[in-house]
Amino acid sequence: MAKESKYSSMISAHYDDKTDILTFSFSKTPQPAVAEEAADEVWVRFDPTTHRVITVDVLNFSERVRTAFGAHLIYTERTDPQRVEELHGLLEDNK
Repeated sequence: MAKESKYSSMISAHYDDKTDILTFSFSKTPQPAVAEEAADEVWVRFDPTTHRVITVDVLNFSERVRTAFGAHLIYTERTDPQRVEELHGLLEDNK
């Protein structure tokens, strides 16, 4: 039997390239919540009664990635079968 965690599982993550905000959601539906800045440009929205986290927003996400990994890091989303197969091969090689 799986042990029940006191922490909520993440439901989804969404990146908005227009605002440069990465949002982690811990609820399937929008809910009223209180927002507090937990760290520099990291906002946590939570239910004030239960203290359950609803969302976490990371502002200026692309700048944070560039600072952490360098300006040459480029991310493009590819889900084509050939690329997925190449990645699978890399995982097999690292075993």
